[in-house]
Amino acid sequence: MSFRCSVPLTPTAFAGLLLLAVLTVPAQAQAPDGSGQQRFLENQLRPLIAPEFQTPPVEDRLLIDSGAVLRSLTAWYEDHGTALPLPQESRGLHIAEIRPWASLSYGELHRGFVRGQLGYLTFNNGDQYGPRDRDTQGPYVDLAYYEFDIDAALRRADVVGAEDLSADVSIGRQFLYLGRGITFGLTTDALSLDWAHGDWAGLAFGSQSVDRNISFNGLPSPLAYQLDRRQFYGGQIEYQGWDRRELYSYVMGQWDNSSRKFAQETAYDSIYWGIGTTGEILFGEPGEEMGIPNLRYHSEFVIQRGAHQNFSTRDDIRAWAVDAGMDYFWTTPMKPRVGVGYARASGDKTRSGSPLPNSGINGFQTTDDSFIGFGYLNTGVSFQPSLSNLEFIRISAALRPFEDSESQSYQGIEVGTSSYLYWRPAPTSGISDMRANRNDDYLGHEWDLYVNWRMSSDLFLLANYGVFFPHEGSFSPGNDRSRQFFTVNLNWLL
Repeated sequence: MSFRCSVPLTPTAFAGLLLLAVLTVPAQAQAPDGSGQQRFLENQLRPLIAPEFQTPPVEDRLLIDSGAVLRSLTAWYEDHGTALPLPQESRGLHIAEIRPWASLSYGELHRGFVRGQLGYLTFNNGDQYGPRDRDTQGPYVDLAYYEFDIDAALRRADVVGAEDLSADVSIGRQFLYLGRGITFGLTTDALSLDWAHGDWAGLAFGSQSVDRNISFNGLPSPLAYQLDRRQFYGGQIEYQGWDRRELYSYVMGQWDNSSRKFAQETAYDSIYWGIGTTGEILFGEPGEEMGIPNLRYHSEFVIQRGAHQNFSTRDDIRAWAVDAGMDYFWTTPMKPRVGVGYARASGDKTRSGSPLPNSGINGFQTTDDSFIGFGYLNTGVSFQPSLSNLEFIRISAALRPFEDSESQSYQGIEVGTSSYLYWRPAPTSGISDMRANRNDDYLGHEWDLYVNWRMSSDLFLLANYGVFFPHEGSFSPGNDRSRQFFTVNLNWLL
């Protein structure tokens, strides 16, 4: 059991995909550290480039491995009604990126990993947001951490019971998450302890957010939310003793120490308590199970408390969120699967403006009921609102159409689709997309399609298409036209 992952949610890596969070109105500042589309693409990539350490021998030896990830991303999207002047209704861009990495291990005890990031962004002619149609993104430190194997050290010291323990302590820039990642899922400069013993496992960490300014054409964006000087402390415990099911609970607190203007006057400090479970709908001993084979479920409930400083007033935060769903898998050829999901995050009917930390104005002497997390949940490819004052239903399906093909390359093709219906619990309050400026609870619907193709062991093609249909009762004229988002993402692991 491990809570560490490899790819950061760095706001600058896909600055072109911030979709008007850069140098325009705050309509697209959809997540605390970047746009929803940016984070969607990063989360797709993360499992492909997770750090892998060679297993060292027992004797002390230094092993070094290195490589790189080459990326070519082309995106086209519609961009209606966000700011004037807009000479076009759609925009296209291309990002070429390299992420060189190196891993080191010494004996059983010591491991290290470092990965850099450098990209080059080019807009189609006339589609840029500033005077230039190209810009360099980086270089940045993507990941960089040192990991010490505690249980290996205890075994060397002949400590009784060390054989039943698995524990690592890490320090440096790393991606950590809690639960399903709704409350917290960020790359931060952290000290973390990841452990497992018997039926129990857990994580404890303290971290500082990565301070980067979102910019394009060399100019900072005054409207994109920054995670500068924000501290996170949290922990999770997980029980794995049940057959086919896991139960977890976590707590996390974050404190706003930002250096931006009016930081103390608009501070946002919050604490989260979460509980969740994942597993299969089966009960009983192996071979005598009762239930539905191949049906998996997940559920998580989060309570948020804290305080929101609005200049002269300090309002209590009382918010919550829930995420639940089921997925059914067939073992027949083509491995089809279907799923349904539901999520809801509370909103505040007296809060105006964007439901983001340090944004919006809460009603005088009222509680702030808008849930605001620092994680990620897939809410669609094109619309991609953050999980705040949002309720949605997702229905999905996928299969591998060429699983029985004689070509091993074609066997790696997976095709899937999803559809979404969106509402907002507080119709008079905003969502992360500020274009929803009318007071209606129904926001619209979206249809998505994707193709993932593992062309070889080190070459991956990811293609995504989504179209969102806004509801005219929530979006004003000019903002209520359909929006499309399309990407082709080729990744080569060297």
